[in-house]
Amino acid sequence: MLIKAYPIEDHKNNKKLIRDIKNYQKNFPCCKNFPTCPHPRFQTDPRLHLHLPALASSYFDNLKKYLKDTHPSNDRPEYTRVHFKMWAFISKDKFTSKYWHQHALFKDNTLEISSLMYLTETKMGTMFDVKHLKIYLKPQLNTWFFWPSHLWHAAAITKANKKDRITIATAIILKPISLKM
Repeated sequence: MLIKAYPIEDHKNNKKLIRDIKNYQKNFPCCKNFPTCPHPRFQTDPRLHLHLPALASSYFDNLKKYLKDTHPSNDRPEYTRVHFKMWAFISKDKFTSKYWHQHALFKDNTLEISSLMYLTETKMGTMFDVKHLKIYLKPQLNTWFFWPSHLWHAAAITKANKKDRITIATAIILKPISLKM
């Protein structure tokens, strides 16, 4: 189990990005049932990366670092992308229940990776429930966090925030195409 963090330097001021995401969420909500969704509300659809290419570029740059850090250089495979989605999650101040979930689709012979980045200052981190322990991920502004998609996780419940908690979330499935020798 590897949860790794990668701070980014080029998004110090998120005001415009947050405005763009909130507008995007109004025009492209999570699902056709919005706002009576069975899952946590105030998410965008999973195509955010197509509308915010700089954010997608930041993600893929850091994904490469994660893959390099988690696979020894002597047997690191090259990958092709099978599936990718990126969405924003806006937690309102009345966020009161945990929604444990995972992003894994369990495709054969694939590598499934999830990530998130906090765009707002918050005390509401992310909890992971793994065999024999729970892990609390302390929020860090403008930092990509990566982990294997099979890990169960949820937003940690805290006292009501006065501000929205906005995160970017991703899920990717990669298929090895060759081994570097």
